[in-house]
Amino acid sequence: MLAIRELTTMPDAPDGASLRISAGATAETLRLSLTGQPHPGDEVHEAAEQVQVFVAPEATALLDGKTLDASTDDTGRVEFRLDSPPN
Repeated sequence: MLAIRELTTMPDAPDGASLRISAGATAETLRLSLTGQPHPGDEVHEAAEQVQVFVAPEATALLDGKTLDASTDDTGRVEFRLDSPPN
């Protein structure tokens, strides 16, 4: 959650920024963005360190049963990974 907190507190982030996950350009991609409030119909997930994640209805199926992991590399770039549970 620290990586998401870093993104949401950057100077160019919208006021009250949270991570929003929505459907991407293709059927199996996701779009991540920063927004100040959830869009109508978004699920609001409270995470550690007072981080909120908004999930658009069309992204729910792609996230079902998976874990979103975020980390910051040595240059400060945040990288996201979607992990499936082990078999």
